[in-house]
Amino acid sequence: PMGGPGPFVYRGAGKRQPQDADQVQVACQKAACAIQWCLARRNQQEHLCEVYIDAWRRCRDQVLAKQEAGSGSASAAVAGRGES
Repeated sequence: PMGGPGPFVYRGAGKRQPQDADQVQVACQKAACAIQWCLARRNQQEHLCEVYIDAWRRCRDQVLAKQEAGSGSASAAVAGRGES
């Protein structure tokens, strides 16, 4: 039999996020990939990919706001314990 073990079948085993990946990196991966795709298709001209860049910024801002809200409530709880 010629041709090796058979046809190539993609199994989705590409790069994975590291365990300690930044929350923005994990949550906004699709938006970041869309930017890279757009830049590659448009000869690295950022002004042609502003829609994708803006989408990534909105995603980043949402993640950072959630982190801030989470740490703010934790800080308030710790501060409240110190006052009683």
